[in-house]
Amino acid sequence: MRSILPIMALLSLVLPAAAQDRPKACGTLPKTWEGQAYAVDGDTLTGAGLKPAIRLWGIRAPRLRDAEEAETVPGMQARSALEDLLTAGEHRIACKIAAWDDQCRLVAQCTITAEMPLGTPAAPHDIALRLLEDGFAYGVGLGAALPWDGEASARYAHFEAISRQARKGLWPSWLGESEATAAPAK
Repeated sequence: MRSILPIMALLSLVLPAAAQDRPKACGTLPKTWEGQAYAVDGDTLTGAGLKPAIRLWGIRAPRLRDAEEAETVPGMQARSALEDLLTAGEHRIACKIAAWDDQCRLVAQCTITAEMPLGTPAAPHDIALRLLEDGFAYGVGLGAALPWDGEASARYAHFEAISRQARKGLWPSWLGESEATAAPAK
């Protein structure tokens, strides 16, 4: 037991220092990024000419692939929903960067400008908010406010709740409801 205590004490000093070095290892954090983007999975984008991937701030969506690298149905549905949003905006996005994540991906709040619904004047749309609203993502990390959008957390939580209550998108599956007993999406 005595031999473990010095190791634990050393780890308690080294691990926090390693976590602080992560942003340095990822490089300089850009403030913004604009360009053409494509869906990697339901909450992650890749940008043309951009080395790190972009993870959308405040949401999680099912991964495209499971541990065995097989594509999953919920992952394909979430990725398709994101790709459809990007297509509506001709894949042109504008992002405000919040941080690096543990995989050196940019964490950002991103918008597209598109006619939604079709035939209305083009306007900016928060991509993550639309995924929450349509039931293809759920909110995470909403306790940390964005410096440029102090209301984002409340807005995301609000639209997630509406989507969950209406059983939109993937909510019936996430709540363990069979398709036969799930309320229809509205």
